[in-house]
Amino acid sequence: MAQLIINGGRKLKGIWRPSGNKNEALPLIAASLLFRKGLTLTNVPDIEDTRVMLDIARSLGVRVRRNNGSIRFSSPKKPMRELSLELSSRVRGSVLFIAPLLINGTVNIPATGGDRIGIRPIDTHLEMFKAFGAKVSGSSITLKKKELYRRSPVLIWLSEPSVTATENALMLASARPFKTIIKNAACEPHIIGLGRALEQAGVTVTGLGTNLIEMTGTRIFKRVSHRVSEDFMEAGSALVMSAVSGGAVKVAIEDPAEYQLIFNTFRKFGKKVVRSGELYSVVDGPKTKDGIRTLNDDPWPNFPSDLMSVMIVLASQCSGQFLFHEKMFESRLYFTDQLNMLGAQVVLCDPHRVLVTGPSRLHGTTLVSPDIRAGMALVIAALIARGQSVINNSQQLDRGYEGIMKKLKAVRARAVLQVQ
Repeated sequence: MAQLIINGGRKLKGIWRPSGNKNEALPLIAASLLFRKGLTLTNVPDIEDTRVMLDIARSLGVRVRRNNGSIRFSSPKKPMRELSLELSSRVRGSVLFIAPLLINGTVNIPATGGDRIGIRPIDTHLEMFKAFGAKVSGSSITLKKKELYRRSPVLIWLSEPSVTATENALMLASARPFKTIIKNAACEPHIIGLGRALEQAGVTVTGLGTNLIEMTGTRIFKRVSHRVSEDFMEAGSALVMSAVSGGAVKVAIEDPAEYQLIFNTFRKFGKKVVRSGELYSVVDGPKTKDGIRTLNDDPWPNFPSDLMSVMIVLASQCSGQFLFHEKMFESRLYFTDQLNMLGAQVVLCDPHRVLVTGPSRLHGTTLVSPDIRAGMALVIAALIARGQSVINNSQQLDRGYEGIMKKLKAVRARAVLQVQ
């Protein structure tokens, strides 16, 4: 367990540089089992979730070597088939090893870990595996070679645009040199990153970034070197930090094209995003109309669920009332009772909606971080609050934000991490 002690109320100023996208790195680590000729990844964030995924890859026989900021993978001809229960239960991304292992026959369904933000079943995965011809029996899945390599096109129609189910479908489809069509696919930037790496390996992919993906795979994967893109969720969180600092925190962004929806969302709060070279900040913009303003989340390219928590903190510092509708996870909004302890005015209407009235003057107190994204929201709130705040269970931040203490120091935050 860890405590993050923050002395808030200090003027923040500096540059925040987001690390690599963990949600792109995790499926690529699992996909290393497919790259017999080798895979090299750069810009992989050194966080708890990637470290556990690397340990799982090693436990399956993958050779993992670090060299000057890159990670090189060498996959065995016959990987181990049993996923470690101890390791898989520590990270939600362990479900991504199912597809590359299933290519070799039978795999046990892992006991996945991750944030407790709601019910997260894998029914969509199982339906997708069955569409490829797999058989599910109890806790095991079996896919015969004759089913995987059948010449007729495989049509996958996902019951929901699940990110990890789409990634598993991409990996399975990449291993069969025949046509696969994936409908209702997720289209987040990290899906595109995985797809680009598969393209380098010799897989034909069209429709990345849309809900309709068509693929023709390959039996032999070429050697690939791939750079993980920046984490747009971390950048979005840092933009909120910029907003509450009056624009004094600048965020380095490599590919602004992926951020237009996020940039536009700040208008609801009377803010605007301004640019100076590669640096972006959030300052006061045109006044918004009176009345309750709403923010809903939906699958990408709509507003992402992972940024709802930090936007609630921003709303607590803006004039007016804001209704947040969290459609995807029924437990994500429960952290708002922690914001109320800081002095925010947040009403939990039901598990999926909160009403925020601002602005509120926040004061330091003792808090508990329930998950990664709520943890970052509490950090931002504690930086605003006058006095000292103690955030317990703050080791959660290490699962999603690389070098958090160094980055807080770069923006002049007064924070100390204590490990108990």
